[in-house]
Amino acid sequence: MTINQTLNQSLGEQMRAEELSLRSTVPPSQVPGYRMERLLGQGAYGQVWIATNLNTGRTVAIKFYLHRAGVNWSLLTREVRNLVSMSGNRAIVQVLEVGWDSDPPYYVMEYLENGSLDDLIRNRGAVGAQRAVELFTGIAMGLNHSHGKGVLHCDLKPANVLLDQDMQPRIADFGQSRLSNEQTPSLGTLFFMAPEQADLNAVPDARWDVYALGAILYCMVVGTPPYRTPETVSTLDTATSLSERLKRYRDTILKSPYPRGHYRVSGVDRWLCSIIDRCIAKKPDDRFDNVQQVLAALERRNISRLRVPLMILGILGPLLLATIMGLSFWRAVSVAESDLSNELREGALQSNFFAAQSAAGTLESEIAALFRLVEEEARRSPLEDRFIESVDAAGTDLLQSLATEQSPPTDSRATLIDLPARSELESVLDHRLEWIRSRGGAAKSTKFDSLFVTDRYGTMIAAAFANEPSNAPIGENFAYRSYFSGQSRDISHTTPRRNIQRTTSTHLSVPFKSTTTNRWKIAVSTPISAKRKSNDEKTSERLTEGLLVLTINIGDLELLASERQKTRTDSEDEPNVESNRQFPGFAVLVDGHEGEREGTILQHPFFASRSDAPTSTIRLPEPPLAGQPPPAGDLAESSPENQEQDAELKFQIDEAMLKKLKETGTYRYIDPISKHPSGKAYRGEWIAAMEKVEIARKGLDEFERKQSTSLMLLVQVPADSITVPIGMMGQKLAKLFLYALIALLLAIALLWWIVSRFLRSPDQLSQAARPRIPSVDPRIPSDADATLGVE
Repeated sequence: MTINQTLNQSLGEQMRAEELSLRSTVPPSQVPGYRMERLLGQGAYGQVWIATNLNTGRTVAIKFYLHRAGVNWSLLTREVRNLVSMSGNRAIVQVLEVGWDSDPPYYVMEYLENGSLDDLIRNRGAVGAQRAVELFTGIAMGLNHSHGKGVLHCDLKPANVLLDQDMQPRIADFGQSRLSNEQTPSLGTLFFMAPEQADLNAVPDARWDVYALGAILYCMVVGTPPYRTPETVSTLDTATSLSERLKRYRDTILKSPYPRGHYRVSGVDRWLCSIIDRCIAKKPDDRFDNVQQVLAALERRNISRLRVPLMILGILGPLLLATIMGLSFWRAVSVAESDLSNELREGALQSNFFAAQSAAGTLESEIAALFRLVEEEARRSPLEDRFIESVDAAGTDLLQSLATEQSPPTDSRATLIDLPARSELESVLDHRLEWIRSRGGAAKSTKFDSLFVTDRYGTMIAAAFANEPSNAPIGENFAYRSYFSGQSRDISHTTPRRNIQRTTSTHLSVPFKSTTTNRWKIAVSTPISAKRKSNDEKTSERLTEGLLVLTINIGDLELLASERQKTRTDSEDEPNVESNRQFPGFAVLVDGHEGEREGTILQHPFFASRSDAPTSTIRLPEPPLAGQPPPAGDLAESSPENQEQDAELKFQIDEAMLKKLKETGTYRYIDPISKHPSGKAYRGEWIAAMEKVEIARKGLDEFERKQSTSLMLLVQVPADSITVPIGMMGQKLAKLFLYALIALLLAIALLWWIVSRFLRSPDQLSQAARPRIPSVDPRIPSDADATLGVE
């Protein structure tokens, strides 16, 4: 049984209700612009339907006023007028549209899917004291706004308090509301209606809403409304008329003892009990005069709750501080040592920041050089001429047949591979890649992996590889790669290729796994443009026909390759040392692209130290494509005995640590590599700082601006060199600290004992702490109780 139910029905009324229920599957009328979904509920005056706005898709509630005998059609005017006048307050349900001339009339209001406060109490029982006060405050603020507009609700109850998506209260159903200057009576709902309101000649009063407000708070903390017992329900059910029922309701409240159920609820303090008592006082003169006074009482309660600990702290704080200062004075030396250690760690952290900035600058210069190199190669006439000849020889039909998200047709791919013009283009690429790799001589650490071109659809036309692959993907389409689309992540492999726009400027791709070498790479791509005659055949213009892409293994970047070699040398000097103190510090490349892959370690000296083989012996997790779940295995080593073990690890910095590294750095960094069974050398804490890798690029206005590469460079050094000496000093001071701690605990225990004795001694405090035993045992009604709603 709910706390807001309708009257018991006779057999005829039940048959009438059944008939109405059967007719409720069809809305009373169709509202233009809305699609009726389902019946939400119905009452004495009409029905409420859930509908969907056909233009915006927003879910709304539409209330119809049905043509029934005895219905006062001014209810619609009054309710809508009052709701509109209060539409500026968030705590009032908002009216969206009104159908004055419709048959039947209706109005559209916002739909709150979390139901009413009555539903919450019915499903969960009593609400906790803290949550009840929050809801009560929200209801009071909305009701205060209503009273400020001169509108008295007159039927406030949990069923008329809806909960929005943030579970905040919204007052609804102003069908019984009255203006503050009206003299016509208005009946509410039993047990939420003030006793003087239960009179057909009563004049509306703001204290009616104050009573209902207190009854709602009582119901939230106790679970049932005040004065409601099975005996009371039975007394009211035996009334033969509305006037007699209202009289019995008034007499029952005036003769019953004051409800005390809220005094037994945990978390309900004496200030909150006082507010409830005054709100539901039997005599109007004993209540708050208006809702503003209720809000003021809540504010005084908050201040009073804060005042007690502050008073105790103000009296005992100085004594406690004096004691602690006396005990802590002789420990000033240890405090100085602690400050010194912090300064040393901060200094080391700042040094790491400078090192990270310097390393990032070096990497930025290297990437910028790659940009210039690719752009220069794309402008070379032999490459442009051979590329245009290959595209023209292939023809539009052949290239479009290869531009598919499925496997390319075998015959189309073979046709492309056999084109003489394409072979000549591949020879040009082989020559240029060989020249690029040899231009730096033996001292050049950066080793380029491949150089290839794609057509306007993203299909690989020709390619040159540093190590000849056995399965060169000529004719395969890679438009989903970020080096083609210019986006910050790879597109779903199932995206139609003709829907993907190619990049129009030089672009650094996100790290990806090569389909030929199975190694993690980055690619620098730039458009290849060619002169095409315009329509007048006298002038020509340059049109982008494809992309030139240069790829490099991440571990082969000059900076990272030198760091890898340096760390490998240090490890070989002390092969049996497991502490991370063997490393003087090194750089790590981290993926900064947002999403699941952010924080993934792309290059680490550990990847090279696993064996003498290149970094391809360790397979990092492939970045998830849009719309696809991340791969189950994050790491797999080439040796079969470790594949299962490595697959369970994910070399990724956790979100909280990554945020701290990007903001301030840390001297408590835990290297994810340390989770690997072979990563013992990287265990322990590290002092780490991170710097973004950005490159300077000219915009359309020819000014250079920094552009993010979504790569981050992490520099880490072992923290043992600072933490170990400090730890040894801490052990020496541990005994002294223990003595101080014991003394402090004894002092606190003694002071709290004194405080407890002090709080029990004054008479007024003793009275405030008196046992809270209710005079009436509140009982939860059963389903057999009568229903008591009054509209």
